[in-house]
Amino acid sequence: MEQEIRADAVNGDEFLAEEVSVSHSSIRFVIDLKAITPRMDISSQPPRMVIRHNVVLMDPHFAKEFLSVLQDNIGKYESKFGTIKKPEALIRQEMQMRKTGKSAAEAKQDYFG
Repeated sequence: MEQEIRADAVNGDEFLAEEVSVSHSSIRFVIDLKAITPRMDISSQPPRMVIRHNVVLMDPHFAKEFLSVLQDNIGKYESKFGTIKKPEALIRQEMQMRKTGKSAAEAKQDYFG
């Protein structure tokens, strides 16, 4: 006896991830994608940063498969468009931050807002 199955897809909102952190436990990988948006509101002092998170949980096997798919796609991208390089503006920002004693992470924070 065949049974019809109805599936509804709920799509999440797209956003540009500017930062990622990855952690793991014995049973899963946690991938935290972040979008950082500065908010300059005259009525609120000081200016504030809004950080939006999209967290993805993966079991270890799936995380390894995801890595393989990502590496394959990066290879295809670079074959078509050329080697992916760090933006010159970010390199300059990191060099400037090192001169002032700040870390690369702080340079990225300044670069992305």
